Parts: sequence; C-alpha cells; structure tokens
Amino acid sequence: MKKSVIFLLTAFVTLSLTARTPAGGPDPGPAVFAKAPSGVKVSPLVEAKFKQQYGPIVNVSWKIIDDISIATFTELNTQRDVFYYNDGETFGFGKPIDKDELPKMVSGSLNKRFSEGTIQAVYEFKTPESPTRYYVRVITPNHTVTASATEFGDITVYQKQKIK
Repeated sequence: MKKSVIFLLTAFVTLSLTARTPAGGPDPGPAVFAKAPSGVKVSPLVEAKFKQQYGPIVNVSWKIIDDISIATFTELNTQRDVFYYNDGETFGFGKPIDKDELPKMVSGSLNKRFSEGTIQAVYEFKTPESPTRYYVRVITPNHTVTASATEFGDITVYQKQKIK
C-alpha cells in the first residue's frame, strides 16, 4: 500500500507541478456522474461524498490515478485537491503552495540537502493519519529532483532525472 501511495502522489504531483492549470469545467449537474478526462466515471459514492462536503455547485474536475479519485477545485482563489478511495472515504487533501510558505524546518532541510538547487514548485499533502508532507520539484545544475519532506524536515527523494 505504501508503494502505491508514493507512486500515486509522485505521479499526481509531477502532473500537477508540470501543468499547473487552474481547476475548471462545467458542473455536471446533480443527475450526471462526474467524469475523469479519460471518460471513466468517478464512483457515485465518491461524487456523493464530495457534494456532501463541498456542495453541489462547486466547479470541480476529476482525475483517477491508481484507483484514487482526485477532485480539483478552487476555494477562496486557491486550488485544492481532495483524494478519495473508491468507497468514498477521504484519503487526503492537497494544494500547491508557494515555496515561501514552507515551514522553516522543511525549507532549511531542503536548502541543506540541495544547496545548489532551486525549489521550482511545492505541493502540500495532508492525511488524517500522517504528518503533513511537502512534495517539491528542485532544479540543480545537473538534475531535476522530485522529493518530499515531512513537517519535521525528513527528506525522501523519489525521482531524479539528469538534465540534458
């Protein structure tokens, strides 16, 4: 389970940090199930749970990655993501944040680990059972790195690609 969670978040964060497009699209209305970009329907349980939590008129777009449904919407001019299991239970919450919003312990650890790098993008992810985790894309002189850091400053590197 932990490997699939890491894969899911790495894939989603990579897509989100690359695209960085605002949430959008028309509300499907109460009689139509939400659809992912691939045309696959989001589980009715997931859609009902989202509408129960955020209301039926919220402008939302959906993605499905590794059996996790991800609702992306804008609230108070901030992009937010809610991750759901197929049974409608909430897996976690995320949002892109500015690198200046990182906690001091996290930014200090990242600056120490990647002293010659520049933080390009940050994604904050929270679950009910785990500490907040910050997924970052760092550009160094030779590599692009996708890593995460806990709120305590512990860093894990998930992807490292050589710059051509």
